[in-house]
Amino acid sequence: MNTIYTNSFLSYLKRHWLASVQFLTPLKLINAAIAFTEMKLGRLRCKSVPITYRIDPSTACNIRCPGCSAHTETTTEKRLLSLDDFKKIVNKIKRFSIRTALYDSGEPLLNKDIYKMIAYASDQGIGTSISTNFTLFNPERDLDQLLESRLTVLQPDLDGITQETYGQYRIGGEVDAVKTNIEAVVQGKKEAGTKYPIVEPQMIMFEHLMAEKEEIETYLEEIGVDKFTWKPDDWGFNPAQIEDAQNDKSSGRCLWVYLSMMVRPDGNVYPCCGRGLNRFSYGNILEESIDEIWNNKYYQFSRKLFTTGPDLEFDPEMEDLPCHQCTMFSKTRVMKPNPTKDGGA
Repeated sequence: MNTIYTNSFLSYLKRHWLASVQFLTPLKLINAAIAFTEMKLGRLRCKSVPITYRIDPSTACNIRCPGCSAHTETTTEKRLLSLDDFKKIVNKIKRFSIRTALYDSGEPLLNKDIYKMIAYASDQGIGTSISTNFTLFNPERDLDQLLESRLTVLQPDLDGITQETYGQYRIGGEVDAVKTNIEAVVQGKKEAGTKYPIVEPQMIMFEHLMAEKEEIETYLEEIGVDKFTWKPDDWGFNPAQIEDAQNDKSSGRCLWVYLSMMVRPDGNVYPCCGRGLNRFSYGNILEESIDEIWNNKYYQFSRKLFTTGPDLEFDPEMEDLPCHQCTMFSKTRVMKPNPTKDGGA
């Protein structure tokens, strides 16, 4: 079973490198080698820049999954990324970026320019992927655009083979539509004689889904998808599994602060794909250079949390930093508590 784990180096390679070999250049390989070395050494200031990016084209969604706040959270951030801003971002990252994931907190197909964005990234020599509930895809309208965009990896969510099971988490979605759309892309690829996109349905290992696991896998093999992936349930739907995941935190350095960067529709940069729209931003890629953001005080502080040494002195500016608040990874250092609150206890 192909299972993806957060912050696993092997999972990182599977998701980003194996499907992106065609986009490698000598310059990108040199940058990647430096990045991995700096991560291994625990450098605070990096000479390398991110290898992969996650650029969110839409923080809105058309269905209501219980573990996602996209449909309930209010925010002052832009919900949709404009095509012009996307091109500006890609122009800044194209020399070193191997792959860009065009999704995060919302449904990417809600952005009417999604296929133009994918095509532009492809033209600039960057691999692309989208994770989508795939309920908005219309084969008659969208199949040709999808194939012509040269998307590298398509990851439709298929959390159930029956509507009863699928609808427990994907509230508002129709599983028959998802299956029809996956089959249309697989068939469209065959007729076009193209390898891409790699069709990789993904499922979350919900307790209620395990009874259909074998049936789901048999179905996917029969229709001829390229591969499929199971992801651990860390979405809050099965509390027991959440507790297990938290008790099994990665003890290594967080990959994100050395290898990847997250960008929302208004250009705000975040260290990872952590949940919540209204987080502390590390900068804005539309207003600053990659170098200015990547080595600013916020990123350097975040990297310190994964290096050895005494606990860091309290800094009120860093108190709300996503990496400081993170509970997903085991940090080797922490920031001392606020000495003005309860005597620092």
